[in-house]
Amino acid sequence: MHIALIGCGEVGGTYARALNAKVSLSLCDIEPGGRPGKVARELGLPLHAAPDEWLGACDIAIAAVPGQESGGAAASALPFLSPGSLYIDVSTGAPDSLRKSAKNFETGARAFVDAAIMGAISLHGGATPVLVAGAETARAAAVFQLMDAPVTMLDDARPGDAVALKLLRSVIIKGLECLAIESLTAAEHMGVRPRLLELLGDLDRSPIADYLGALVTTHLVHAERRMHEMNEAATQLRAAGFDAAVTGALEKRYQGTLAGRQADPPEKHAHDSVDAAIAWLTQVGLQKPA
Repeated sequence: MHIALIGCGEVGGTYARALNAKVSLSLCDIEPGGRPGKVARELGLPLHAAPDEWLGACDIAIAAVPGQESGGAAASALPFLSPGSLYIDVSTGAPDSLRKSAKNFETGARAFVDAAIMGAISLHGGATPVLVAGAETARAAAVFQLMDAPVTMLDDARPGDAVALKLLRSVIIKGLECLAIESLTAAEHMGVRPRLLELLGDLDRSPIADYLGALVTTHLVHAERRMHEMNEAATQLRAAGFDAAVTGALEKRYQGTLAGRQADPPEKHAHDSVDAAIAWLTQVGLQKPA
């Protein structure tokens, strides 16, 4: 098996190292120095500056480029890939962009699979779990399994569906990341970071799905009180000299719920059911056409 790594930064470099002893590799990156250059020197492989005729010898190409460059990378690789080859996009590109690329690959008799990395590759390396979607997910899964990565194949899914799920997950994970920065830096400044972390210990007692469900259902009842609490929290952060960029923006989410409650109240016992609460919040949260 001959695999091309297109993009040899953190993700591509990690995959190159994990696959090097198991398959034949070709490396490609527009940046000859930095991480890509280091990976190429470490593995003793040439570093191609762009897709070209050399790509025709590869059975599989894994694109690990910045998400905004996903479409361009796919378009540049397509003419050089052999019919029947497989292109795996692990970049977090826009779902519609991946779907457009997949359609172009299908027209050109090449397979395209969307693979969303579902974890921190800096922690788990090539064994980081992935979610895959597309017509040849089993073939793609075999590549990740070479690196001992758990693979979840989405049934009846098309390219773009895996990254769409990842982006929904990112709303929570990246939101927590930014909130952790706001809270922990202020706690450090105030000299209470260890105590704050102790107070967060209750989060370990419930599965994440149960905890999120509790947040959603109780939100229907307590949105107004929580909005005032977060306003106080933002005021405290600003008083300590921090911008409260994320904490301060939460007011808009609470105001949306309160406005929805005023215009079209949820059923009396909607807060007793996660499904009912989410159904009502979905209706409130959908942006109405102007």
